[in-house]
Amino acid sequence: MPTDTDDVRAYADLLRRDAETYFDDVEQYFRCQDQERREVFEQAREVSEDYARVLEILGSDS
Repeated sequence: MPTDTDDVRAYADLLRRDAETYFDDVEQYFRCQDQERREVFEQAREVSEDYARVLEILGSDS
């Protein structure tokens, strides 16, 4: 980012577009991360349920 006031004014449109693009990309990245986190939590829940059934079967063999 330019620090000179005249440069900021001269490139205002470009700076705005770049900043907006950056923040849009960051937002998209975080949405992707959130979706992936939800999917991994769901997988972990399913594995946990499966493992609980295994432990139940093993416990009933004793």
